[in-house]
Amino acid sequence: MFRLSIILPLLCLFPVNGDYYSAISELERLLDVEAFIVEKFDEYLERAQQEQENLKRFLDQIDEQQNDRGDLEEYFGNPINAFITIKRLVHDWKFNVFDPVFDSSNFETYKNNLSDSLEKINFKGPTQEDLHGATRALLRLQNMYQLNTDHLASGVLLPGEKSPLATSLSASDCFELGKNLCEIKEYSYGSEWLLEARKRLHGKPLGFISPNVSDVEILEHLSPAFNGLGNLKLAHKLNNEILDKKPDHEEALKNKILYEGQLARERSFAPRKQVELPHIAEKEQKESYKLYTEVCRGELHQSPREQRNLRCWLSHQGVPYYRLFPFKIEQLNIDPYVAYVHEVLWDSEIDTIMEHGKGNMERSKVGQSENSTTSEVRISRNTWLWYDANPWLSKIKQRLEDVTGLSTESAEPLQLVNYGIGGQYEPHFDFVEDDGQSVFSWKGNRLLTALFYLNDVALGGATAFPFLRLAVPPVKGSLLIWYNLHSSTHKDFRTKHAGCPVLQGSKWICNEWFHVGAQEFRRPCGLSSDEGKFLHLKDI
Repeated sequence: MFRLSIILPLLCLFPVNGDYYSAISELERLLDVEAFIVEKFDEYLERAQQEQENLKRFLDQIDEQQNDRGDLEEYFGNPINAFITIKRLVHDWKFNVFDPVFDSSNFETYKNNLSDSLEKINFKGPTQEDLHGATRALLRLQNMYQLNTDHLASGVLLPGEKSPLATSLSASDCFELGKNLCEIKEYSYGSEWLLEARKRLHGKPLGFISPNVSDVEILEHLSPAFNGLGNLKLAHKLNNEILDKKPDHEEALKNKILYEGQLARERSFAPRKQVELPHIAEKEQKESYKLYTEVCRGELHQSPREQRNLRCWLSHQGVPYYRLFPFKIEQLNIDPYVAYVHEVLWDSEIDTIMEHGKGNMERSKVGQSENSTTSEVRISRNTWLWYDANPWLSKIKQRLEDVTGLSTESAEPLQLVNYGIGGQYEPHFDFVEDDGQSVFSWKGNRLLTALFYLNDVALGGATAFPFLRLAVPPVKGSLLIWYNLHSSTHKDFRTKHAGCPVLQGSKWICNEWFHVGAQEFRRPCGLSSDEGKFLHLKDI
């Protein structure tokens, strides 16, 4: 950007000796300098006006999105809105506001004051890792539910079901998604998003401005993406488009030589290395993972023959109190036993649970105790609610004992979990696979899982049992229970389960795990051993 600091040194290039009046030629040079200064200031003012207009449009766009957001939980339940918000704070404010304003004006004091104000309220903005995480979440949703890129970019999660709070992505948003996906070698979806960015850059739907992305920038990532997909001819063509626009583009010139060499070898019938699509991960080749995706999509489910013996009933579970208000039980699978208990929690209890958990949540981990770590396998945040520290949980604790018929003496504290953008938990077992079970000592392994659903989820978020071909959608206030062990307390590998990615909305659950210990008189062990049954399901 043109500045006075550039003009003043230019003036010093011309003699300042008081003899301009002695020769017309010197006066002509002064007029040339003055005309040069006027030209530069005109350019500066024109650019400043353009930047001001861009800034005003950007701020108006933010105001419009702020006014249209409505209920925050519903708004951020849409993964598109969540991604846009993170990208806006990580990327857009920097390039649309802070960089042009702070770099072109004497606003250092204002900049420091702004930083101090943010520090006083302990504000920590989203980072680049947050943006990458949101990108991976959208990839996960797209891959799991086979979402169309064009629809997703327009804020449509499922055909014909556009949310009133949905927001379309700009060319800059699509470019950021495509670029991030290509960086992790997800070229298939990455190229789709880059093509969408290019389409929106030229078409400019809905009047979106994208001052931070150009056609050349998109092509710089799109050409290598198609090369990564094995489409060398298209990669070469797009690379040539870069050179048509910028003949001296250094990277494109290098790629031109590379692509032409590879094409020459192809023409000479030299065998080309087989391209392996990087997004086909090892886990996706496992049978349980394939079943998991099919169950989450609704493509695989139990047959009518398998469901014909399932039933629903009202039960007091042998507790006199519940003769007046019996439990509403829906059987989902007989062996292993899986059941839904409806309307177990009151809204007031749900609000209290969530109120005590919020603010204490941290990233969920996989593994046991000191060996636990964060992983893309589990995308959620959780906290623990201990019965001793929270006396108000006593009624819920008693209700759990009444509905399951088990003792909570060896149970774990309640685990409160929230799944965010594309939140999921890939297929896993709840029992500890280590036969030593030293983690739980006398308590033994996890016998039964009781899972409370604290809210309804608009799309996705079902609990999937791949080997049972069963997907259980969240229903607010209900309880899902299943046994993880055979009656002999040996592991039942049919109980592998998962949390399907949340497509729209936010998913809140609360888990309780009952252990074998202290259940001797409540659920006596079977007399025959089930060890080794269904062992073939362990690693598939």
